[in-house]
Amino acid sequence: MKRQFIEKLSIDPYPGTLNLEVIDPESFQSFKELKAQKGFEIEPEDPSFCSAKCYPVLINGQLKAAIVLPLVEGYPENKMELIAFQNIKKTLSLKAGEDLEVEII
Repeated sequence: MKRQFIEKLSIDPYPGTLNLEVIDPESFQSFKELKAQKGFEIEPEDPSFCSAKCYPVLINGQLKAAIVLPLVEGYPENKMELIAFQNIKKTLSLKAGEDLEVEII
């Protein structure tokens, strides 16, 4: 899967994702509309993993990343996973509960 992130999104992913809960009604509506778009498909090389759709984004106007949407039945509608080439939380000095700006690029 790492190879696919590099080829399709130009991101050599840092292990793990930053998980966000989209709670603002306007942001949630925008997120739902995004999920209806095609995105980049990531296919698992290991059958124990799931497929995903990805969308390139810019976090807080400075860090190139991608939204990763696992294609799993029952996955929470308001959950957003972000992946980048480095640890997002440390790079942006984020604290729990802090708001982020996620811009589709």
